[in-house]
Amino acid sequence: MALVVAGFLAPQAATASAAPRSFSDCMDIAVEHDADVWIAHDACESTSITACYRIFRDEYGRQEWALRACKARDDQRSDASAS
Repeated sequence: MALVVAGFLAPQAATASAAPRSFSDCMDIAVEHDADVWIAHDACESTSITACYRIFRDEYGRQEWALRACKARDDQRSDASAS
């Protein structure tokens, strides 16, 4: 279990802004803003941007970083569904 948490906290390699983003980008943004790892995990794995944002909002109030995190997670899903 500790290894799973450590994996979320490990810094990600820098990528170009045009690169697809994903669950790990969502997690990175949330954890950088001191979100609890487990709350971030639940939010970043939720089924929609709205569901993701609601999880963060319920815990942390309205936060711009939460919306960015949820959109980052959804960027990858949109790219995958377009293929």
